[in-house]
Order: sequence, then structure tokens, then C-alpha cells
Amino acid sequence: MTSALTSSSSSLSRLLYHRLVTTAAAAAPKVNKNSHRCTSNVAHKKHTISSSEQHSLSNGTLRQKLRSGQPTLGVVTGFHNDTDHAETLGLLGYDFLWADAEHSTANASTVANLILAAERRGAQGIIFPQCESADDVHKIVDAVKFPPIGKRGLAGERWNAWGLGGLNNGGGDVTLADCVRTSNNNSIVGVVVESRRGIEALDEILSVEHVDFVFVAPTDLSADMGLHGQIRHPDVVDMVDKAGQRIRAAGVSSGMLALNGDDYVKYRQLGFQVMVGVAHTMFVEGARSLKCRAEDFESSGGK
Repeated sequence: MTSALTSSSSSLSRLLYHRLVTTAAAAAPKVNKNSHRCTSNVAHKKHTISSSEQHSLSNGTLRQKLRSGQPTLGVVTGFHNDTDHAETLGLLGYDFLWADAEHSTANASTVANLILAAERRGAQGIIFPQCESADDVHKIVDAVKFPPIGKRGLAGERWNAWGLGGLNNGGGDVTLADCVRTSNNNSIVGVVVESRRGIEALDEILSVEHVDFVFVAPTDLSADMGLHGQIRHPDVVDMVDKAGQRIRAAGVSSGMLALNGDDYVKYRQLGFQVMVGVAHTMFVEGARSLKCRAEDFESSGGK
């Protein structure tokens, strides 16, 4: 199973649970030629949502992995106009896709399309970047969770099958209250710490309930430290490492960037659980490798 993360221009990110599902087309309703009235069972029976049609919130696997500190591997992407790669990453078995709108030209429509391509059944949570206080965390919890935990508005939407019910495993006659309980149980709250101020505020950030993981963003942190882009500088690595230790000591999963396999191994060995690659870097490295190999071949006279 694969999940995805999406950032928005409003500094909110969405966490999506990726399930590659095949939904059978509904049978065409039977028509009485004499009366021209629809006689399909759909017109007379309450709609039942099959397990393959349920929203991602019906499955708490990703949140369980985060809560138990199991390793997860995902990809952050800014390719919002391309949905094929979202499905491809799911087929490759990545745990999540983080669709970044903070550093891209994404808008509400392109983010929605990427969400549907990754999950086909909607978002599973939200990530809050540039988190620097407990107040920031309370805002994101309020946005993700329904009362009595948060303040999310309640209506017939994709997460509850547009009021048709069936969010819970098993589908069938499920009330809106059931859907709310399932959503509050399975929805994910993540925050990104990417400044020294955020690092200093970790204790208060981690004191807020319902935080499932804290991602330490090394690039912005390096800039804040006056070491712009030097994400492997010893001082940056040391600050990231110590932040991760504090996060895990609070019983929360810690996240870190993995631009290549060596990064993954290094930070997994340091204890980080939520590892994130970058789709653009993957594209660049693949393109660069092919171009370099082609140039080497041609410059050698075709040998």
C-alpha cells in the first residue's frame, strides 16, 4: 500500500493513502419500455459502498505504522500537472506521495487531480510546514480532526462518500457519526520543522496531542543556519540528528530527506523512520545518468 503527501499554497499539506483499486462499472438500470420509468434497484435500495470504493480513511495502516515507529519511504513531488508518476510510484510500492505546493506552481485543481491519481479516494491527513510553536500544531489538529478533537467542518464530502456512508470497513449502513469516528481515528497530522526557532520549540510542539510525525527539513534549516543548501554540513547533520532524538524520545516518528540511497541508510541508522525522496531529483539523476553515458560513448568513438 502507498500513501501520498500534498503541500498547498496555503502552507497546508495533505497526506493521502494510496490504494490501487479497480472499481467495476455499475450495471445499467433496467427500463420499463411501457412506463419509461427506471426500475433499477438503485432507485429503491440504499447504496452500499464496496471495500474497493471506500475512502482512504477507512484504512488506518499508515497511521499505525507512524504511531508504532515503523520505517516508511515516500516521495515529495512538485510535478502537479503529471498524474502518471503518482500512480507509478504507487505501483513501485512507496508508502506515500508528498505533493508539494509550497515550492511549486500548484493550485487547488492540480492538487486535487494529483490526490485522485494517487489515491482515487481522497486525502488522509495534512502536513503543516514551517512549524514553530504549539499554536501552529493546534491549528493543524483543528483542520484535520472533527469535534470534539478539532474544528473541521462537517458535510457530505468525498471522505464520507458524499453522504452515502460506507467509510468503515465492510461498507453498508454506516452513519455520519461512524464516519467521523473513523476519520478521527485514522487521519494523520504531520508537521515540518525547518528553522532553529522550530527546533527550539520542539518540546512545546511535541506536547500537543495527535501529532503523528515531525519531519525535519534540512534545506531550509541549512539556510536558517547560514549554510544555504549544505544539508550534509556537519553542523546541519548534528542539529538534525539531535532534533530526531528529541522527537523520538517523545514517542513520535521523525522524518528526514533522502536524496539518494546513502542518505536513506545514514538517517535510518540514526533512527529516523519517515524517509522522503524527491521526484525531481529522481528525474534529474536518471536523465543525467543517461546523458553522461551517451556522451561517454560518443566521445570514445562509439566504443
